[in-house]
Amino acid sequence: MKKIFLGILLIAFTCYSNAQNEESIVIGKKVTIYSNSLKENRKIWIYTPTTTASIPVSDKRYPVLYLLDGDSHFLSTVGIIQQLSQANGNAELPEMIIVGIENTNRLRDLTPVSVKTDNVETANPFIHFLSSELIPYIDKNYSTAPYKLLAGHSLGGLTAIDILTNTPDMFNSYIAIDPSMSYDNETFLNNAITKLPKQNLRNKRLFIGIANTMPAGMNLSQLKNDKTPKTQHIRSILKLDNFLSDNSNLVLKYSSKYYENDNHNSVPLISEYDALRFVFNYFSMQATEEDFADSTSLITTKIKSHYDNITREMGYKVAPLEAIINYFAYDALSKKQFSKAEAFLKLNIENYPNSTKAFDAYADYFIALRDTANAIVNYKKALVKNDDISIRNKLNSVTHKVNFSVAENDLRKYTGEYLLETYKITITLELRNGKLYAKVAGQADDEFLPVSKDVFTVKDKQGYTVTFLMNGEKPIGFTSVQPNGIFKATLE
Repeated sequence: MKKIFLGILLIAFTCYSNAQNEESIVIGKKVTIYSNSLKENRKIWIYTPTTTASIPVSDKRYPVLYLLDGDSHFLSTVGIIQQLSQANGNAELPEMIIVGIENTNRLRDLTPVSVKTDNVETANPFIHFLSSELIPYIDKNYSTAPYKLLAGHSLGGLTAIDILTNTPDMFNSYIAIDPSMSYDNETFLNNAITKLPKQNLRNKRLFIGIANTMPAGMNLSQLKNDKTPKTQHIRSILKLDNFLSDNSNLVLKYSSKYYENDNHNSVPLISEYDALRFVFNYFSMQATEEDFADSTSLITTKIKSHYDNITREMGYKVAPLEAIINYFAYDALSKKQFSKAEAFLKLNIENYPNSTKAFDAYADYFIALRDTANAIVNYKKALVKNDDISIRNKLNSVTHKVNFSVAENDLRKYTGEYLLETYKITITLELRNGKLYAKVAGQADDEFLPVSKDVFTVKDKQGYTVTFLMNGEKPIGFTSVQPNGIFKATLE
């Protein structure tokens, strides 16, 4: 998959290398919401993957990572998740929304409340703020999926363990980085050890990162016999770690790691990376280039099985991107691997039954087979979903055998330089021997074939429809619908 997506990555690189003048690099925004629970305004840092995704999807929904001490760890966490979720086609993590919670009174918010009741959510105003105000706000205003993670460092890690102990269903996964389990003379550590076996932790995940906070020269073997206050922090974490590791009855999916060469302040970055890899250790698909090069449809079975497993792990329907599967389908179709192409197309119809593109692509497949009857059926199904002019033109050309042509003088109006908005790439349209060609630096030229007024396909490339946006008889841009997405260009 990495090789297949190299072209997309090169396009993205071109976007930056060709950029002129200075541009702002924006990875998120800061919003302020008023908390009735805390009686104050709270500043929230929010990152969404929609502006950086290689293939934007308007209706995609994302898991949410809630990050305590957000003002300290927001940038590094965004970087990790961007790299592991968007670096190539075979991502290690899902793309995520990141919600960083800026501190006001850190000691008040991130230290548990000693209460005899089990209703810790009500007792601690900050936890009530998370569950009853912040999470509903994010769900209302952003495209969230029903999967939430909580990550905290130091006192934030203690808070994560406390929420897991008392209200585990608030989040699906927890990350506690060098948590302050020694707080209040280990009161909440002991509470966790007592209460966790009584909770239903099925399908919950927890990762604990442990820094080396021992005095210089001390090792873990010597620590076992040490009882001094200087080592209580790490001893308390190891006490919890030993309990979780030895208690298989918890059903909790648990992992931890000791970082010998990192201290309390340096451990968050590396620990966050390892934690996310553990939480989503099922997400990356183990497939080789040979698997995708195979002319049979076996790869589609492997993809379906992989995403079925992701769905079971995350608790909601997760499917491969429609544009990616369409790309594989058209690639197989161009190689005349018809059973493989059909398997990909049927996978998209199964996952996206209301998609116009899915049925349009399946109709194109039947056109390649010269099966006009089934092509017509699927073009009509696509039009029921959305009355798209380009699909209607394809249907008309099949049913009425319409041969549409444009005179050379009329083709001339489409010539010029167009700027592809997403990647800032210049596409030059020019006439050659009465035909319209598109030129992009470093790529083979493509011939545009007219199918109706202001609508073209690309010669020898199925699944491409180029529709010009006109101002009277003059073009001002075009939209290219193709297997790997929808792209817009403006006339320069």
